[in-house]
Amino acid sequence: MRAIVLVGGEGTRLRPLTWRTPKQLVPVLNRPLLDHLLGHLRDHGVDRVTLAMTRRSDLIQRAYEDGARLGIDLDYAYEETPLGSGGAIASIAGGWREPFFVCNGDIITDLDLSAMWRSHQERGAVLSISLFEVEDPSAFGVADIAEGFRIKRFIEKPRREDAPSRLVNSGTWIFEPSLLMQMDPTTFHRVEERLFPDLCNAGRPVFGFDHSGGYWGDVGNPAALLRVNLDLVQGAIPSWLAGVPVSHGVLVDPTANIEDGARILGPAVIGAGAVVERGARVTQSVLWDGVRVGADAVVRGSTVASGARIGPGATVEDGVIAHDGIVPAGAALRAASVEPGETFGGTAA
Repeated sequence: MRAIVLVGGEGTRLRPLTWRTPKQLVPVLNRPLLDHLLGHLRDHGVDRVTLAMTRRSDLIQRAYEDGARLGIDLDYAYEETPLGSGGAIASIAGGWREPFFVCNGDIITDLDLSAMWRSHQERGAVLSISLFEVEDPSAFGVADIAEGFRIKRFIEKPRREDAPSRLVNSGTWIFEPSLLMQMDPTTFHRVEERLFPDLCNAGRPVFGFDHSGGYWGDVGNPAALLRVNLDLVQGAIPSWLAGVPVSHGVLVDPTANIEDGARILGPAVIGAGAVVERGARVTQSVLWDGVRVGADAVVRGSTVASGARIGPGATVEDGVIAHDGIVPAGAALRAASVEPGETFGGTAA
């Protein structure tokens, strides 16, 4: 089976974390986000994946090369001009003769892709769309469902009270190759805005696949990335913790140094080479590789990127500290961010 993973975009909503790390490589359980997505596809029989990218990224290519490390055949498609999801899919899949998956590249899910594939075939669908039930669907494309889970229409970002359901497009689709005839590979267009509504309006067999009982998370911004990490380290997808040294909701890389008297309170994820000095406390937070938390400092509800330093006695609460950022000794940072290489408050640590 084949899949296209849409990994275009600049990761602007994840800044300042993506100034130096591409969105696809931000850590989830101390592994790049894209590792999880590609591994999930592989585990459900997908053996050929194309990454649809809007610009060349040497960091991503060095990390994955031909995909052999993950046991898949991986290639890359770059756009000279951004084409949106529709143009990207059409330009990549032109000539394909078998159904194929398309996935957004910034989601974490335990969606049963094998069951979705069987459902697609049994229903004779031209398009299958994964659906996930959310409390407030107003920020999403919402499915209006008919009998047999057929999708009548999509309503993009309705008011909460006007939404026809709480089932939203969760970013995994199965396309029949015949749909490529309706998609222009040379112009910018998004399938969510053009193809999906057109198919529904024409009464074509578009079906939803309900994933509401599982896990789904969009890591599009720092708060969402933190939430997904903390959900997973607490067992939101139990199978993902197999062989991972998690204890009481805490994952600490074996190369990290947690000094005597320091406390790591779950949920928390501590990256490679991180140092948490004596008396410091870290909770509900993710420390990337090479972070240093000084003695008696407190880090709570925060993401701290590679090489950042939290000075002795400092407090970081609900913060985002980018690569090599500094919070000086004794400083108190709350609900704020630090850009790469910058010092909070403008003073030296």
